[in-house]
Amino acid sequence: MSAGPEGLDAKSVAAVLKRVAERRPRVHCLTNTVAQNVTANMLLAFGAIPSMASHPDEVAAVAAGAGAILINLGTISPEGERAIPKLLDVARERGLPLVLDPVFVELSPLRMRLARDVLQLPGVTVRGNASEMAALDTAMTQARDVLRVTTGKVDRIEGVSGAYLIDHGHELMTKVTGLGCASSALVTACRAVEPDPALAAAAALTAYGIAGEIAAERSAGPGSFAMHLIDALAGLDETALAARMG
Repeated sequence: MSAGPEGLDAKSVAAVLKRVAERRPRVHCLTNTVAQNVTANMLLAFGAIPSMASHPDEVAAVAAGAGAILINLGTISPEGERAIPKLLDVARERGLPLVLDPVFVELSPLRMRLARDVLQLPGVTVRGNASEMAALDTAMTQARDVLRVTTGKVDRIEGVSGAYLIDHGHELMTKVTGLGCASSALVTACRAVEPDPALAAAAALTAYGIAGEIAAERSAGPGSFAMHLIDALAGLDETALAARMG
């Protein structure tokens, strides 16, 4: 189920997914090297186009034509550290939506500093687990128009544009590396076509969770689950969404 003041339903989610498929936004991902392959495949299944340039000398040029930007701190490198300010400049100058995935920010002063730098940009969507979001609470409170997307057994979305609870998904989604990072990319893809940040995140996580439920029914374990998850994402439509959203 999914719930919120705005009454999220299958029609609303399907409308966002349809715009992603029709517009095929390019999502520029400065992301976790462990998650790059699954992230790219999930974006393609979703209808978006991934790009993943990270070299500081080209990242601005590549990201400039994207529809939205994802910054994931999962395996931050010296090159990635130098690329982040350039991505923030592109987002600021071109008005591009930006999503931050603050992987293990609670463990690293470097990641905390970089996350705080990103949050200087207004309107950032932050997608993290409960520990990461707790560590960033003060920085997010001080930031302007941040959307908090806390994922777990029940995903909680909170921001100035709305609030949702999303409780779709399956335990196998925690057994394959990179799937959480990939979900941030799906949020970014929806944000590229949906001006309401909360609705964009809710649509992405609802689709992701329902695809996970479908994939779990088709798979024999974590290995085949990842394959079926990509197939399920590619096959989602309003009928499939409505059957599980109630």
